[in-house]
Amino acid sequence: METKITVTFTDGCRRVLKSPEKLEKIDENREACFVMDNGQVYYGYCDGEVDEEGDFCLMRSIHGIGLPFNRLLGWCYKSSGRKK
Repeated sequence: METKITVTFTDGCRRVLKSPEKLEKIDENREACFVMDNGQVYYGYCDGEVDEEGDFCLMRSIHGIGLPFNRLLGWCYKSSGRKK
């Protein structure tokens, strides 16, 4: 059974996080939020690949950072894509 984690961001929006295992299916053209197990939130674009050191790359503009996959609590797209 998969555990659903719902988070409320500082802007008031609520999202259900996708599990870290679903990172490989992420749409690299959509901005996403990545919630780490220490509560830190990162925003950016990701291709869903985890390197041999266990990090995944998060791109923000031209610069990217490597984040540890084993610390990823979950992720979600920044906007739902739904029209209100």
